[in-house]
Amino acid sequence: MEKYYNGVVGQMLEGLGSVENNSFLVCHRGEVSMEHLEAAERAKERTDIYFAVYEFSGGAIAGAYEPYISIICDMFRRYRKGNFEDFLEECDVYYLHRPVILNYFRNEAYRREDTILLGEVEYEQERMASALEQMLLRLAEKCPVAVALNNFQFASRSTMVLTNRLISGENPNIGILLGVNETSVIPEFLKWEWDSICQKLDDEGRSYHIGNVSQKKKSLLEKKEGGVKVNQETFDKIARIVALMDFEQAFYLLRDIEHRIKFDNLEVENEIKYNLMLLLMEVSILVQDISKALEICEDLEKIHLPGKELECRFEQDYLVAIAYMYQGKLPEALSYDKKALETAKKLEDEDCILKAEMMETQIQMSGWYNIFFCAQEVKVSDRLIEKLMKRNLLNHLAYIYIYAYDNRPENLVKAYRSGELPLNFSKGIKLAKKIGNEKLINAAYQKNIMIAATNGMYEIALFYLFRTYEAMRNKETVEGGRIYSGAGYNLCAMGENELAKEYYDEAVRRFYRLHKSEEIAEVQYNIALSCIMCGEFSEAEDCLTWCMKVVEKLKLNSLRVCNLSKLYGLLALVSILQGKQFNCEKYLDNCRQFLNYVLKKEKLDNGDIGVVHDYAKIDDDMFLYTFSRALLAHYEGDDKAAAELYEKAEKYFKGCEGNQFFSQELFRKSRMECFQALGKEELYQGEKAVLDQYEESRHATFNSFKEEIIKKLPPVERKSGKIGKQALDELLWQESMVLAYKRQKEQFDFISAWQNLIDETGGSAKNMVETVVKNFLNHFNVDCALYVRYIDRKPQVLFNNTGKEMNGQALEQLERSFKHNMGGFVISKISSNYADHQDVVSLFGEDDVCSMVAVPFFNNEKLESFLITYVRMKDNWHSSIDRYMLNEEDLNMYRMLFREVKYSLNRIDAYDKIYEMNTKLYLSAVTDQLTGIYNREGFYRKLNSLLGEFEQGRKKPELGLMFIDLDNFKHYNDTFGHDVGDLILIKMAEIFKELSRDRGFVCRYGGDEFIIVFYTAKKASLEQWAKQIYTMIAEAEGFEKEIAESLGEAVCIPQQQRISCSIGIVAKEYIRDEEEINAMIKQADDLLYTIKTSTKGNYRI
Repeated sequence: MEKYYNGVVGQMLEGLGSVENNSFLVCHRGEVSMEHLEAAERAKERTDIYFAVYEFSGGAIAGAYEPYISIICDMFRRYRKGNFEDFLEECDVYYLHRPVILNYFRNEAYRREDTILLGEVEYEQERMASALEQMLLRLAEKCPVAVALNNFQFASRSTMVLTNRLISGENPNIGILLGVNETSVIPEFLKWEWDSICQKLDDEGRSYHIGNVSQKKKSLLEKKEGGVKVNQETFDKIARIVALMDFEQAFYLLRDIEHRIKFDNLEVENEIKYNLMLLLMEVSILVQDISKALEICEDLEKIHLPGKELECRFEQDYLVAIAYMYQGKLPEALSYDKKALETAKKLEDEDCILKAEMMETQIQMSGWYNIFFCAQEVKVSDRLIEKLMKRNLLNHLAYIYIYAYDNRPENLVKAYRSGELPLNFSKGIKLAKKIGNEKLINAAYQKNIMIAATNGMYEIALFYLFRTYEAMRNKETVEGGRIYSGAGYNLCAMGENELAKEYYDEAVRRFYRLHKSEEIAEVQYNIALSCIMCGEFSEAEDCLTWCMKVVEKLKLNSLRVCNLSKLYGLLALVSILQGKQFNCEKYLDNCRQFLNYVLKKEKLDNGDIGVVHDYAKIDDDMFLYTFSRALLAHYEGDDKAAAELYEKAEKYFKGCEGNQFFSQELFRKSRMECFQALGKEELYQGEKAVLDQYEESRHATFNSFKEEIIKKLPPVERKSGKIGKQALDELLWQESMVLAYKRQKEQFDFISAWQNLIDETGGSAKNMVETVVKNFLNHFNVDCALYVRYIDRKPQVLFNNTGKEMNGQALEQLERSFKHNMGGFVISKISSNYADHQDVVSLFGEDDVCSMVAVPFFNNEKLESFLITYVRMKDNWHSSIDRYMLNEEDLNMYRMLFREVKYSLNRIDAYDKIYEMNTKLYLSAVTDQLTGIYNREGFYRKLNSLLGEFEQGRKKPELGLMFIDLDNFKHYNDTFGHDVGDLILIKMAEIFKELSRDRGFVCRYGGDEFIIVFYTAKKASLEQWAKQIYTMIAEAEGFEKEIAESLGEAVCIPQQQRISCSIGIVAKEYIRDEEEINAMIKQADDLLYTIKTSTKGNYRI
């Protein structure tokens, strides 16, 4: 095997500097080391090349971009002169990444201050990989580089990404040899990069398979015997991986550690465990596993770090705020951020205060994530701006300048006419250019394009579109495709429909190459508007239907450019325009489900801030809805009702005129037709004048700059064919299958964790249900849940966060519904069965429930328990990264999960009954049945338990012991009978029990003998307590009153015959075993005997 390896190493070295494709993959099935290969030893001695061998190991954590980043640092020190910071700038390293790489070069710890934004994760990862590639290529110009990476299957994801880039670059100055053990199992998150590398080298004939030793497959995280110890060094390594943006690798490693802590009883110091779990929470957000982040937060609550309570509270609340923000739960996010800010102020920590203040602004703008819909200007304090500038947090500051200001259309018009950018927008662009954030620059121009286009300012929209296109370095991206789609939209608005179609086709081709069905759906939406404008209603319906198919298949809440109510409104419009009355009514019903909620929310004045509504608010939606209803009324011959609806539609039209360029002519002509049918000539002429004025103004405006604008348009590949419907359907099917596979795998993982959670959650049924339901809500990103079980046919509410009181009447209503729906049901605003379950939905607020699953469980037709869970309507659906309409798959999944909960509750009930029986049996064995205190058996069991505590150091090994014998007890028995004798024993036991409470314990040692054990050997205390016993007995006055009540007649007991006791007292320190305690009992008994033979009713110590 070594012979083959030497040959491949020699081939790589021979081609270095002359052969472009100089990378190789060697696959084997044995244990091979490259470090001491003969060819490698010779290469290390050469001075004309840089040669490095790196051995990855399954028993160690692979660093991000290792060994490339170490090679870069080493080569710079050897072959370059000057400052490393200048080299970073020369290689176009992203401004925010320079401190990270610089600190790596200096071998110093680093944690960036400017927060990583979820919307920029992919962009930053691309910039990091690109920068390191450029740095290595620059250094290879000085000295060719050959790298041998053995056991490459254990490399980190970022190392695989960079390797993939390097072997695709065809640079003759870089040679790479990858040694791979074929028996290893590659984790799912590495599969794409791994397969890409292997396929590429295999296709080019640079892949060799040697050795055929059959071995058991090894996993990526196979540990050495005894396991890898998790300590501070582990945390530091993973933190560095996070700093270098390899979040997927960090997530994988941290999940493995979490699993070992939870299920393999891995022992980790509390502070290290806390820091690792906090890092997992942060990384979970960055890989968009928000439910995992919230689950980890609950685990963090259980870790106590003395003296750091406030710091922990801040960190958890701050990250929960981020998680809720990206889930689209903005009020909850603001609430947690407020808590974090209050804690930061208590800490008097300026860094934490600033982070919380920054977060407040970010939440108000939906986390800067999918900011396409931007409704209002956000008030930002000058003090916060000053803090950001002082701390050099330029990226966050750029976002604020770009998105928090200059969102009014009039600002764009004023700036455009002056030939300058809006003031604050300009500041943001300058900052974005300074740090090199091309993604933000692109998104900033897109924001202005959106504002201009939706307000009918198409010239301004195209101006910013040109600016965006010119600023792009890589145009073969999603952003590049959106430029073409945006150009088509604005050309359509200007009446250039044929040219618009060419740009739409180009956008579809680009998105098709990128496998982006959702983006294609947005283009189809724009094409539908163009078709409506041209009177091609059937074609428009096809486009809109495909959009809806994408929403359903990819489980989206909406399209980026269009929410569901607008889609339904457009479908209703094109349906009635084709005479499809039934379809129109169906789509109007769907549309109304959303608009009822929005209308009511608009009327509320609750003073909420920071909850961002869609940019177009409801005017667009309400116009389409009312316009379609007017056309439907006209179609049915009710022109009077149609005229009233047209009047309402006119009011909404004025609020969204820029968005309705495609329907302006259609609306006016339809209204004219209605007026004509009603014989209202004056109104007809007035409407015609409005339409004529619009057409004249439109042509005059657009003709003045149309020719100049068309010249500046991005080029179109006119020779390329149009992507057909079948090809688009196949792409959508492929994407939906990938999504389904990913989701199925996540669900399988969750089912396993769910079962463990149920099994491990202790305590009562209510405690178990509360724990698992909270975990369920976080994982599935549903808002509310109600869980009820029945015991002896009586309902018991074990979980309810719906905010609705579940009284007897409401529960009876639910029971009746479930008897008619024993299999449960799932509904959503877009499902046809929504109205069928109004009896259930109404209990939770019809306009508050967007999507609901109800799962009942019956046994012999008797309702045992049920779950109702639902997604609430949201003000802003565009900020959610993981929300969708619930469907049958969810119903089936939830049924399976909560069947396990039902079984677990049954086990808890059975366990409780067994525990109760066992407790009774145990108590009967150790408890004196008459007095309820320990008997002799219980006494010795308690002593054995105490000896164990002494041995473990939990209690000081000292005891005081009182041996007590009752005086005059025989008189009571002989005079009043044994029932009174039993009463006296009970009453005396109560005195002894009261005295020993929190100080020790008491037992009935036999007959009328008692022993009290105290947890102290201080004789003064024991003597004091003995005196208290006599005081309490004296106060009882022989228990005459109690005896009289028992006999039903008055009694009088002479003083010398009244009940009392004699006490022998012994104390001892440093007790080691039971023999010493037995000796104490005998000693106390001997003391008691001396009292009995002399004077009764006394103690001796």
